[in-house]
Amino acid sequence: MASGNSSLQSALERARSNLSLTCPRPGRRLLQHVTSAATYATLRGVCRSWRAALPATVPRPHRLPLQLPFLFLFALSPHDPASQAFSLTTNHNFAIRHLADAHRSVSVGSGYGWLLLLDPMCNLILRNPFTGDTIRLPSLDGTVALNYKGNLPPDHYFLVHRAILSSDPSADRNFLVVLFSSASVSRCFTWRSGDNFWTVHEHPAFFVDDIIFYEDRRCIAVGFDGACAVFDFATADGGNGFFTEVPNLPVSGSPFLVESAGHVWLVTVMMSIIPRKEAKVEIYRLDLSRLRVKVTAVSERGDLGGRILFLQQCNSMSVASTHFPGFEGDSIYFTEIKRLSLTSRRDNTTAAIWKCQFKNGITRRCSVEGECGGHSLWPKLWWVPPNLHKKLGE
Repeated sequence: MASGNSSLQSALERARSNLSLTCPRPGRRLLQHVTSAATYATLRGVCRSWRAALPATVPRPHRLPLQLPFLFLFALSPHDPASQAFSLTTNHNFAIRHLADAHRSVSVGSGYGWLLLLDPMCNLILRNPFTGDTIRLPSLDGTVALNYKGNLPPDHYFLVHRAILSSDPSADRNFLVVLFSSASVSRCFTWRSGDNFWTVHEHPAFFVDDIIFYEDRRCIAVGFDGACAVFDFATADGGNGFFTEVPNLPVSGSPFLVESAGHVWLVTVMMSIIPRKEAKVEIYRLDLSRLRVKVTAVSERGDLGGRILFLQQCNSMSVASTHFPGFEGDSIYFTEIKRLSLTSRRDNTTAAIWKCQFKNGITRRCSVEGECGGHSLWPKLWWVPPNLHKKLGE
């Protein structure tokens, strides 16, 4: 029997070798027509020759456009540390093994396919969950954590209120990380690639509900009550011009800021307390031409230029529907978390995805997935587009 198995194995190896010989290696010109991470993965699976020719990360200088995101779900438990990612394309959850060593960490931010992971010792890293690339940031112990003066919150998730990236670490060596602490509404912290410290920026009291980079190192922020401010991180010392508050924006419900095809949009979502009732969604295009004086919110009827918006505080994104057949343009996806208990970590958490189609005037729950036990009493969801590009040198 052993001899028979050995012969079969040899035959399989010869078959694979023959396939590699008859399967021409893919050329660079082929990559120019690849726009999907799924297509790239399929090409790598054609044969052994193609897998050898196409590395796990997309070779430079080719870059894929922003991909349809997965919805990242928090780790299940220390005994099953593979985190979950829900695919809208397949309507299934997938295990993300590159996060298996971070099951005690919480995600405090996400952008460009990277997760900001904070562990109980206040160590912060950037991790690409699809490639395993990791960028270690300075510890928050003594900076953000110092605001608590020895009285740390019961869950390290509460150390960071909001976190954003200025650009993709796989495309920009000079990217910037900005953190807003849960303990202070009058200071924020920045880290520039290559630094071994956090820079503290003082500013007038402002509670940030959502904030995005929109031009150079400038950010626009909105509060839950519609308060609006501009943070200019391009200023060298955080002095004059660093913080400018402008008149309020029209906000009813949760506000989301998203950059899409060169425009900044404000989307507000009012969830109904009545089960199965549609959420109320309003959308505005922001006119930034008089930025230092005011930001004008122009009400729109849902013409997003064929784009698809995915909403999450400090994590919203936009993709072109033309790159993803089967997904309608001028649509908005947003999420909802429901907990059975606010006192126990053991109870399950339900994550729901809602879809708003302005063309049909329909807002509905399009899928309910992933009843998973989280480590935090206040779990979050993150849209994470597959980023198959290697990080640039630090």
